Amino acid sequence: MSYEHVLAPVEINGLEIKNRVVRTAHGTNIGQGRITDELIAYHEARAAGGCGLTILEAASVHPTDMGTLWLHDASVVDDYRRLMSRLAPYGMTVFQQLGHLGYEGVTADGDPPWSASEFPGPSIRRPAKPMTADDIAELIDAFAYAARWSVEGGVHGVEVHIAHGYLLQQFMSSATNQRIDEYGGSWENRIRMAREVVGAVRTAIGAEIPLGVRIGSEAVGDGGVTEHDCAGLVRVLADDGLIDYVNLTYGSCLRPHKIMGGMHEPPGYELEAAAPVVAAVDLPAIVTGRFRTLAEADQLIAEGVADMVGLTRAHIADPDLVAKSVEGREAEVRPCIAGNDGCVGGLNRGRLSCAVNPAVGRELEFPRLEPSTKPLQIVVVGGGPGGMEAARRAAEQGHSVVLFEARDCLGGAVRQAQELPTRALLGDICDWQERELSRLGVDVRLNQAADVDAITAARPHLVVVATGATGAELPDISTMPKGTTAVVDDRFGGYEALGLAEWLATRGLAVTVTTPGRRVAANALLDLVVQPALERLQALNVNIQTKVDPPPEAHLTLTVAKRPHDPLSTDLIAAGLTVQVIGDARDPGTILTAMTDAHGIDLSA
Repeated sequence: MSYEHVLAPVEINGLEIKNRVVRTAHGTNIGQGRITDELIAYHEARAAGGCGLTILEAASVHPTDMGTLWLHDASVVDDYRRLMSRLAPYGMTVFQQLGHLGYEGVTADGDPPWSASEFPGPSIRRPAKPMTADDIAELIDAFAYAARWSVEGGVHGVEVHIAHGYLLQQFMSSATNQRIDEYGGSWENRIRMAREVVGAVRTAIGAEIPLGVRIGSEAVGDGGVTEHDCAGLVRVLADDGLIDYVNLTYGSCLRPHKIMGGMHEPPGYELEAAAPVVAAVDLPAIVTGRFRTLAEADQLIAEGVADMVGLTRAHIADPDLVAKSVEGREAEVRPCIAGNDGCVGGLNRGRLSCAVNPAVGRELEFPRLEPSTKPLQIVVVGGGPGGMEAARRAAEQGHSVVLFEARDCLGGAVRQAQELPTRALLGDICDWQERELSRLGVDVRLNQAADVDAITAARPHLVVVATGATGAELPDISTMPKGTTAVVDDRFGGYEALGLAEWLATRGLAVTVTTPGRRVAANALLDLVVQPALERLQALNVNIQTKVDPPPEAHLTLTVAKRPHDPLSTDLIAAGLTVQVIGDARDPGTILTAMTDAHGIDLSA
């Protein structure tokens, strides 16, 4: 494809951006609040891959919100200069987003978070301090200083975050703003804070620097900020001459699974709510919505839906997305599967990662592979994601690789998991790995349950055992009539029990999900996929029971408790072979943990 629309330059306030591909702001916590070498390397990899515009993660402008990047004093100017110096050779435009979490913020001194009124945040669950007039003035100044420092450091533009139910939307919303002063009550008063912040930032950076806002419906109702509210605000800001572009988003801290929709959401799920805001002003508009390919972005721009398109998680998965696509190597683009356990789940657990790309945020630890000066003979046993990734990386370094797979296809347990409702995208990473193994010349031997003799015959320098786990298989229910009672007992805490329950319920079984713990799928809660699944299960009349042990009797009882399956390593070691056990065969987990294990294999022997 020519991608003529998405690759065309675009101007924002006179600044030319080389193409219309955007990495919207996303928390990483890679630098633990600062711009470190690790964070620079993360962004440099994506700049080298051809992205047009990157908006850096929302920077905290004040110690009442200790977010993932801090702009609290002028020392950040030198950090920005280091960042921009490293990114300059690639021609990628860089903006800095500024924000404040409000009642969801963690303060530096442990005091209550700031907000419009005393409501507690849904995660912090601590009553906020209603901001005084002096607090408001102090925070407006903090936004202005942060904007000035980032521009002094060489950043090309600034974006103010007025979305996701955070501070400026807490002032906008009648549900969270109960003030009776000039910042509460009427619509004009409730948008005053946002208007004054954006005005102060404009004054701080001057008329020539691009300035935009990230904005979108909270998707909550009950007095929350709607898309029509957002349209009204951007009209005011545009009429005031303050903003040069709009960046559309969706969801809020009250419904965070709408901010970064998992694979259950279709591409473009945010567009309906974005449309009124895009239409409200004659300014360049950025849209997002789980888009993964340059082809999708090109079509949106060709159809006039927007001027630029966010491919944020797609760039987390593959920093070379643009370059590969332009070179006609679309099949080589590592696909984002929107499982959310690496990106948002990783951030919620401490820092950004990626299920399909363990090098994310660890670019200095896992640099681009160079050909080995001592090619080895590698045997991999097991063709799931971990085994295929081990084989792919070894082959990419020039090692000779044989992969044994007992089944008639590659993909391991993922091939069953992708049959669950809304989980088809899981298979995309295995499809990509399979194509890569073929391209790299890996000797794949299907329908071969390898034993010690077969492995020894390959004369390997290293054997990688990736034989997976048991305990989460799909049952044969072909002879079971509708109404058959089924219990899915969650002993693992991942998504598997919810997916299996939904699969059974859509086939007419009367399903109950149980767990001895306080929450089902407890280990997946931070991935923002559990709540949508529970809503779907409720619609299917699936019964959820917690703190239950043993589970109730049923015609069919399925216990989800993954156990390592490693029938080989002991005998292989006894035979004198060098062995590494990875993935579920070592410790049952996820695609992310299996892929990470594969990247940790020592191929220098």
